[in-house]
Amino acid sequence: MKIPILTARAAACTACMMAGVSLAAAAAADPIDVGSRRQVFMDGRFMAEAQDVALEVHAPRKTGDRTIQPEHSWERGGIGPYSNVLHDGAAYHMWYHAMDDPQWDEGHTNGAICYATSKDGITWQKPRIGLIEYGGSRQNNIVIGHGAMGLTVGQDGGMVFLDPNAPPAERFRMLCRFGDIGAEGLHILSSPDGIHWRITRKSICTYRTDDKRHHLDSQNIMFWDDRISKYVLYCRRNLYAEGVQGRGVARGESAILGDFPVVQEMPVMIGPEPGDRWVDYYSSSAIKYPWAQDAYYMFPQAYFHYLGGALPEFPRQTPINAGPLHTQFAASRDGVSWERYDRRPFLRLGMKGELDWASVRMIHGLVPGVGGTEMYMYYRASDWLHGWDRNPSNKRILKDAGLGADQNIAVISRVVLRRDGFISVRASWRGGGFLTQPIRFAGRELALNADTSAEGTIRVALADPEGKEIPGFSLPDCDLIHTCNEVSRVVRWKGNEDVSAWAGRPVRLRFALKNADIYAFQFRD
Repeated sequence: MKIPILTARAAACTACMMAGVSLAAAAAADPIDVGSRRQVFMDGRFMAEAQDVALEVHAPRKTGDRTIQPEHSWERGGIGPYSNVLHDGAAYHMWYHAMDDPQWDEGHTNGAICYATSKDGITWQKPRIGLIEYGGSRQNNIVIGHGAMGLTVGQDGGMVFLDPNAPPAERFRMLCRFGDIGAEGLHILSSPDGIHWRITRKSICTYRTDDKRHHLDSQNIMFWDDRISKYVLYCRRNLYAEGVQGRGVARGESAILGDFPVVQEMPVMIGPEPGDRWVDYYSSSAIKYPWAQDAYYMFPQAYFHYLGGALPEFPRQTPINAGPLHTQFAASRDGVSWERYDRRPFLRLGMKGELDWASVRMIHGLVPGVGGTEMYMYYRASDWLHGWDRNPSNKRILKDAGLGADQNIAVISRVVLRRDGFISVRASWRGGGFLTQPIRFAGRELALNADTSAEGTIRVALADPEGKEIPGFSLPDCDLIHTCNEVSRVVRWKGNEDVSAWAGRPVRLRFALKNADIYAFQFRD
């Protein structure tokens, strides 16, 4: 049975099974040029027809590692959520925010940006850099704060990215809002090595100061988007619609390193919706996925507010600006239109008593695992609720309600995903399949990122633009893919993987799968 094709938003809903979906005009449409680039699933882009398959969002695996934890006097107040990690091909780098005073809300000069490095993304070292004296010694890893670079740091961290347009002396950029730079808004620091920084741009983004409700707290995100050849900024925008909380994530873009619109003029990407009386959204940790075409991911942190009179635990007095946070997930083809997948938790709170039972906040960055089959992300895990550190009154109220930070944990932990592993096309044991729109590829072979586990199976066919399977490359000709959990499984038809005769010509792919997941496909030489 044929019904109208699902929209991209509806097709991406993990709760919906796709049944009998077709698109009569697909054959006449311009083919999607996939070239030899990896293609991931997140919507209906590669589903002109689909039967009994669904898009499934996969949560990462928590390792429980205390990847970065307080060890030194300049870290004794805990590790902050405005930290980030990147891999530049030679090493893994991390810039993490640390406080030397557990009373964060009063520690406006007690923070620092510290540097760590790793060879594998798992075990990290804190090198003794010696830029500034702390506690009578230069044996520390502080790169900004406590006087390093002439700056002081409070609760704010930064966000570091590699700028392909920068000269070598500025290839590392840090987006920050440190107050003693002497200007409003967000600023850029630059460095040749990620250790020695200097101020190179001030006030690249500001807000109208006549509106006192706006500020740029949160980890604001910036990167060069090579798809549109512009810098893209995801920053905090406070929203005050009736009946909702304030925080949201806005987006701006600029062809130069600066000159972004004021925050109030940027469109909102993620924010509270009608009915979100208790919830708003902190940092986005937005990324452009580096290993596939047209893929952007976002990890907004949902903050559940303990509001006055709303919860029975606080019959007389409510804590100020307090509550738990977990991390959600969103995906986009262009970084503008986002699918939120029913707003399900991507990183859930841990069990009571675990290191992350009160707060789970993704830090910015996605790095490859050493073996090439996995990816790592990192998050700030804490048994602190937001607002725990505000004042003694908050601590008393929360502790009396059984919501105190009994272990005072504020660390960075690591999570693991398979490569391309955010979303898969899944069929149950009953089986299902889908047919792509016409595509145009380059290369000699087709490889899949797929998981059949023990009893699942997959077959693939090449078809012409009308959907007719090509002799020699039909589903019956395809060697059955089974006992497979691989990120690059080559498809063969009666032992032959060579599809180069069809390179550059419009074709479609037909997938038949049973009790299996397909995460990505790629034509390659």
